[in-house]
Amino acid sequence: MSATIAVQIVGVFAIMFIGIVIVVLLFVHSSSKAESSTELQKKKIEVLDKHFNEMVRIECPYCKTLYSSDRSDCPNCGADTRRIKFPKISELD
Repeated sequence: MSATIAVQIVGVFAIMFIGIVIVVLLFVHSSSKAESSTELQKKKIEVLDKHFNEMVRIECPYCKTLYSSDRSDCPNCGADTRRIKFPKISELD
């Protein structure tokens, strides 16, 4: 009689242990899947940004030199093209 009770208690603990292990494994799997998904999204954005910068060229309004969009100043004349400074037009009298 006591042997069957001991077997039943061990069986209950074994089933609980197996259930906890399954839940932990599912949690770890879903967590790693979400992490790899965000990592993959970051890599996609990096690749698109790199190709976009390679394709887009900016023309300097002063010397008409074409250069990549990742630079903030013209490599030829050194003008800061983030803000284009227009010359003041004097009034005609």
